[in-house]
Amino acid sequence: MDRRKFLILGGAAIASLGGCQLSNPFDQRDRLRITGLLGSIPSKLINQFEAKSPQKIEFKAENLPSKLWQELQNYPNSKDKIPHVTSIGDGWLDLAIANSLIQPIAPNLLEKIPQWQKLSPIWQQSVTRNNQVWGIPYRWGATAIAYRSDKLKFEITQWSDLWRAELKSKLTLPDDAREVIGLVLKKMGQSYQQENLLENQDLASTLTKELNSLNSQVLTYTSDNYLQSLLADDALVAVGWTSDMYKAKRQNPTLKVVIPQDGTALWSDIWVMPKGEKAIAAAEWMNFCLTPAIAAQITALTDAVSPSNELDLVPASVKADPIKFFPKEVLAKSELIAPLSPSAMLQYKDLWSKMRSQ
Repeated sequence: MDRRKFLILGGAAIASLGGCQLSNPFDQRDRLRITGLLGSIPSKLINQFEAKSPQKIEFKAENLPSKLWQELQNYPNSKDKIPHVTSIGDGWLDLAIANSLIQPIAPNLLEKIPQWQKLSPIWQQSVTRNNQVWGIPYRWGATAIAYRSDKLKFEITQWSDLWRAELKSKLTLPDDAREVIGLVLKKMGQSYQQENLLENQDLASTLTKELNSLNSQVLTYTSDNYLQSLLADDALVAVGWTSDMYKAKRQNPTLKVVIPQDGTALWSDIWVMPKGEKAIAAAEWMNFCLTPAIAAQITALTDAVSPSNELDLVPASVKADPIKFFPKEVLAKSELIAPLSPSAMLQYKDLWSKMRSQ
């Protein structure tokens, strides 16, 4: 599951998929049409929404964030009915806006989402551009480290552990410039993201050395198959995303997942409205997902956490999970990956290319 690749690839990625024709079999005219990520919304929540609302739902699930993104790109040319609401990963939000694939949530609709006002500023800001709200985050997770506790003789607790000699050619990293450069910056005590990597020559020199050193540790770069390598004993440590790691951990109890003490990157899944589709019930659905009872179920029953500040109904056993509810001091050091200027993106690409060519 690659959550970040389009943050770097840019608009060219859209053009490459423009000719893809995808089937979208919505056929109920009077229903609220929703497309979401498989497993992100427990099925019983659909029934709970319909029990409280006269609006019925037609829910279509896709198994990958990239599939949701492909479908969103195809909607303008689709002859089939398209959803009133769809989920996308936060890494695709700015591309969706730039390519007019989604519409902002109008003030009159936002008024019908009272839970929006209760969200932390970090989540409100993450979907606001030029004073317009473009989506509603409904769950989040983090970039994390997974390792084989049955194979390693030490615990991994921070990013610097990835440089240990024992991990030579036993490490997999995401095929993603923002994530890899970001974790190196965190290891150096910097922000996960820097707008100008070359402004400080000392920082740039140290960053280059650290990247090259880390690169020598890597078995492979992959954003899709990193856990397979880990479970097959090819790698001992992998950097990836908590949503994937929860599933793998259930299959192999020897897999340990940690949030680095230095802080990490946060990601979110967002409800957005495809361009041209309007339904008052869309706002009702977005608000429903953030209500305390539903937010608690999303947190307890899925592999991510609701951004709601009202999670008192989450079971104590779930709150004790150090991956979903990691320490406040670690959360305070963590960041959402924000869009970069074109000049900054070129710097990241250049560093990435040079490191990978070593």
